[in-house]
This record gives sequence, C-alpha cells and structure tokens, in this order.
Amino acid sequence: MKTTRRGFVGTIAVGAAAGVLSGTTFMSKGASAQTREALKTGIHDGGIMQLSSNESARGPGPKTMEALHSHITKRVGMGYAPDHVNELRDGIANYYKLTTANVQLATGSTPLLQGSVRAFCSADKKFVTPMPTYSTSLNTARQINAATVELPLDSSMGVNLRDLADHADGAGLLYLCNPNNPTGTVHSPQAVEDFVRRVMRENPNTMIHIDEAYINYTKAGAMETAVPLAMEFENVFITRSFSKAHGLAGLRIGYALGQEQTLAKIRNAWGMGDVNMLGAIAALTALEDKEHLAWEAQENGEIRDMVVGTFREMGFEVGDSHTNHIFVNLRRPAREFREACLQHKILVGRDFPPMEKTHCRISLGSREQMETAVEVFRKVLA
Repeated sequence: MKTTRRGFVGTIAVGAAAGVLSGTTFMSKGASAQTREALKTGIHDGGIMQLSSNESARGPGPKTMEALHSHITKRVGMGYAPDHVNELRDGIANYYKLTTANVQLATGSTPLLQGSVRAFCSADKKFVTPMPTYSTSLNTARQINAATVELPLDSSMGVNLRDLADHADGAGLLYLCNPNNPTGTVHSPQAVEDFVRRVMRENPNTMIHIDEAYINYTKAGAMETAVPLAMEFENVFITRSFSKAHGLAGLRIGYALGQEQTLAKIRNAWGMGDVNMLGAIAALTALEDKEHLAWEAQENGEIRDMVVGTFREMGFEVGDSHTNHIFVNLRRPAREFREACLQHKILVGRDFPPMEKTHCRISLGSREQMETAVEVFRKVLA
C-alpha cells in the first residue's frame, strides 16, 4: 500500500483504537468480550441477526484492519484536511489503467446515484429502470419530479436489456445494476456490450449508468467490468462501492469511472461529500488485497450454495445469484416471512415492489449465522 508520501507522527495503541473503530463493521482487540462476540457473530442491535443490508458478514481483511490501526494518530481529531485521498484516487486509476480524471470519489455510491439523476433527468428527460432493482436512482428521479419508466424483469428474473434499450428514446438516463439487486442475476460481457452499442447507435444522447456494486461476488466468467465501454463512450459511466466485498460499509466510500466531462456533470449536480483519511487508507489497502477479496468471494459462494440448496430442498424457487444475497420465491408476502423470522431474532430484507407479494431478499451472513438462520427458515416455512 502506498502510505509513505506523508509521514504520520505517533500512533495510538491498538486498544485505544477500539473507541474509534467500534461498530458493526469493525472488531477491535480493545473491545469488551460481549462486543467482540456480537461483532463476530453479527448478532447485535438488541440481539437481532441482520440479514437485510447486503454488507459483508466478515468485514474488512486483516491487512485493512492493520492499516487502520497503524494510521490512527492525533491528526484524526485535529481538523486537518484528509490525507491519502489523492493516493486512493491514484490507486483506483492505476488499478483500471485510467487517469485520475476518470475517477470520481464519493462518500459511498449514493451521492453518485443521486447526482447522475439530477444531472441527466428532468420532466422531459425520463429516467428508465428495471424493477425491482436498487431504488436510490428511482427515488431521486421522483424527488425532482423527473419522468420515470419502470420496466418488468424477464422470465429468468434478469434485467430485460432489449426492453431497456427499447425505452431509450427520449430518456435522460438508463439504469442497469449488474449484477442486479435484489435478484442477483447477471449479464455477460457480450450482452452488456450489445446493449450499450445499440443504445449509443440509436439514441446517442441518452446516458447509461452501469452499477457494478456486486461484481466481486460473481461466479467466474459470468461478467466483466464495463469500464472499457465507459472509456469508449462519453455517455456511459460505471459506479462501484467498497461497501460490499471489501467490507467497508461503515466508512462510506464509493467511486465512479467515466470520461472526465461526464463525471464533472455528475459532480456539479450534487455534492459528493469528502472521503476521510481513514476511509482512504482502508479502501486503498482493500483494493490492493487481492488475496482477501478472492477468499471473501469463495467464502460467500460456498455459503450461498448452502442456503440456496436448503431453500430448493424445501421446494422453493431461488434464482441463480451472483451476489451476497438471494431472492426467494416464498409464494407468500415478504412481510409475513419477515415478521415470522423476526420472532426468532432474524431480520431479512425489505419489500421489493412489484414482487413483494411473493419474493423476499435474504442477505448472506457468516457460515455460523446462516447455519442458524436456515433452521429458522425451515421452522417458519414448515
């Protein structure tokens, strides 16, 4: 990790770091035994097991934790401008073989989604999205009174790319979450390229946002990043997040990749926030820790196979997920299943219209969590 450009004076003890890094995302040697156990198992917030937010149950890797602890100094609380943020931007640019002008940092991906809708949509420039999918962009479009179009998924629970392209005429922005949240479905590199080229050929003024928040959880060969398309077409941009496989949800770090003028329009339409020093250090370490990322994907994949197998054994249909969550056809309202699970102190996903009467999203926790959870699922679905 590139942390030598600026020196740091005096690090505080790891035990003292617990006060700074306490919470559901981080575990510290200085925390109480009860807190350590809660963070280890993911059982917290009044004893409720959280299987609803799609955050990594394992948190950041050891190298990232070590970097955080070793860089906590008096500078953290003295109001200095953030350090290492430029290094993070450089690191991301180098990772994708781009320039820093092609990278826009933000405090999580939310400002990027909000900014892109505000930049490119209006009452006469519609926002087009499949449903169900991640809804921040749609909610923003509604807030600014932009025209919106909501399209159904295809028969395989995937985004219907042909339908999405058919509605590009007059659209300010098309949204494609790949892999999709909540269904976990994914589109191949060729399918995405064909979709982008068709839209750019037929509607060259329409913007395309490809959200790749879950790409690190996809099965081998299922997809590739669409960054090359963003570098070829000014109207295509990508968003990514350190909140999922990298395990840094609590530090709020997201980024967009695209052409300089496109990112400038998003940035100028809405505040991106300021990535803080510790967040930058953690993100840069996590970005470069390929070994931990590979382990995280493998661990999640094995847990996913176990949970999907359990539901299929019980006779419930589950799509082929490429994320750290699954979308199950329970043949009953998600609300009923959620309330039943909550009686056993397990919280599963919120409603995802228009499929909330039949389907429920379940985030994947640790092995220990999911071994407990599947027994609860068996009971409440019996």
